Amino acid sequence: MPLNIPTLHEIKEIKKARSEVKTFKFYSEEIAKQSEPGQFVMVWDPGIDEIPISIADASLEGKVEVAIADVGDCTHSLHRKHEGDLIGLRGPYGRGFSIEGERICMVAGGYGAAPLKFAAKHAKELDKDVMVLEGARSSAELLYVKEFERIGCEVRIATEDGSEGYKGLITDLLEEIRASGENVEQILTCGPELMMRRVCEITRSERIPTQVSVERIVKCGCGACGSCDLGGYRVCKDGPVFTVEDLERTEFGRWKREKSGKRISVTPNVSALLSIPPSQFTPEYEPLLKTEVCGVNFSNPIANAAGFGVSGKLLYRYAGAGAGAVVTKSVGLYEREGYPNPSFFEIASRSYVNAMGLPNPGITNYEQEIEDAKYADVPLILSIFGKSVEECREVSKIAVKYPIDMLEFNASCPHTDFVAVENVPKLLRSIIKEIRSIVHPVPIAVKISPNVGDPAGLAQTLEKAGADAITAINTVIARPTDHTLNIPLLGNPTGYGGKSGKDLTVGGKRVVSALYKELKIPVIAVGGIFSAKDVIEYARNGACLFQVGSALVSEGFEIFSMLKKELKDYLVANGYKNIGEVVGEAHRR
Repeated sequence: MPLNIPTLHEIKEIKKARSEVKTFKFYSEEIAKQSEPGQFVMVWDPGIDEIPISIADASLEGKVEVAIADVGDCTHSLHRKHEGDLIGLRGPYGRGFSIEGERICMVAGGYGAAPLKFAAKHAKELDKDVMVLEGARSSAELLYVKEFERIGCEVRIATEDGSEGYKGLITDLLEEIRASGENVEQILTCGPELMMRRVCEITRSERIPTQVSVERIVKCGCGACGSCDLGGYRVCKDGPVFTVEDLERTEFGRWKREKSGKRISVTPNVSALLSIPPSQFTPEYEPLLKTEVCGVNFSNPIANAAGFGVSGKLLYRYAGAGAGAVVTKSVGLYEREGYPNPSFFEIASRSYVNAMGLPNPGITNYEQEIEDAKYADVPLILSIFGKSVEECREVSKIAVKYPIDMLEFNASCPHTDFVAVENVPKLLRSIIKEIRSIVHPVPIAVKISPNVGDPAGLAQTLEKAGADAITAINTVIARPTDHTLNIPLLGNPTGYGGKSGKDLTVGGKRVVSALYKELKIPVIAVGGIFSAKDVIEYARNGACLFQVGSALVSEGFEIFSMLKKELKDYLVANGYKNIGEVVGEAHRR
């Protein structure tokens, strides 16, 4: 298991590797012994931000090395650190390189040389023949050349200004080497995206197995938030190393995402930032699990929770894995980047805390994600938020034009820069009435938390205001701190976030039971669902739909198929005709 919470480590050594790159060495036996070439760690500069950095080396003795380029606020702050200062680390994360064949070519651009140094060391330990092609604008920007040579690699250099080695692009040098007939059995590459795309074009035509280390914005590091999405892949979990075949139906080399999740071009000549459409998906017919809620038919009652993925392609993957419905990230009127990191981490086994800050591309920019998600023929629930009636009115006017099956209004995010509207019942009633007048007949669920004193009383008010269902429960407010520095761990300026996962299971079931007793409208359960037993208990307490969040991190996409199988086994073994017979059972005794 990786080290999943930001943990302070002393900087043991700092060296200037080139004009804008420094190497940092730490001692962390826990991280080092689990590290593989191509993986990364999350590096936390307390009070500033937390960023993903590739591992440049890890030894059996516990030494961990990273190379950090001075390219942003956090990295600039890190460059001002001194040996002996404390830096937070967690990890290692992601999927690394796998070495195949006897002669390996590694193509490095810029500080992409860092993870390849670790890969080269590993390959030489396996007695492989390693050739490193390293490119830069000038000789002053080359990184780890002597280290590659010390490892025993053959190193060939290309500089754009001709100051050292081949004059030109590193990809041009690669083409010349291939044209010369030199034998290469595998290529690993890391560097600027357009460089790597060209490497893939060269190797694909010659059918050389190729692995690519892809960079995207990483927030959680563990596959939860989807900020690092790449065609439905989570770079922090499914990558950062991908094969050429993995990347073929993604936007790699064409467009990527900003911190908000908004699509931006990688190349100036890409005008339409479109996904390659996935194949049309038809969900499995499951008579034991089929459910109807608010006039919407669900093949099964299991969905993801809001916030677990910004992209339509990732929602599509949930459906393909067995979800009976998909729920979008909470989307507002305006684009938001969210808070600095750390923004999501594990505080105990299967218990998490987050302060994402509602990053989203804005409702107008979200149309393309909805289009991608609709290729999965399951109900689509659009989660929205807003801090005023006027804001929610404008969001709803745009949202209702999209092919959605249900709205879920997020009234309860506990860590945004505005007070959660569930704490202002009069405002919330006005918002729900306004949304109802605009989106009818699309049903509206309202997501509430236990952070209010009387969830059942609030839900009754929302029912009268026009809510068609209540989703419960959202995260519980929390403020984890680092006791050494006596500062909050989360990047939210207030230090507050929301706790999710196993710790919510008991409280969530209790709230759902109270809601079912008082309401005539359906209750959607969310909070600490990890097993069919959890689903059954939520159902017996009164819930009819079930959203899975934290289990997607700990159990993976397999949670959907696992829950369905176990639920069907339970229903058959206990003589139920369908899962609807279980709903509210605890209240009928």
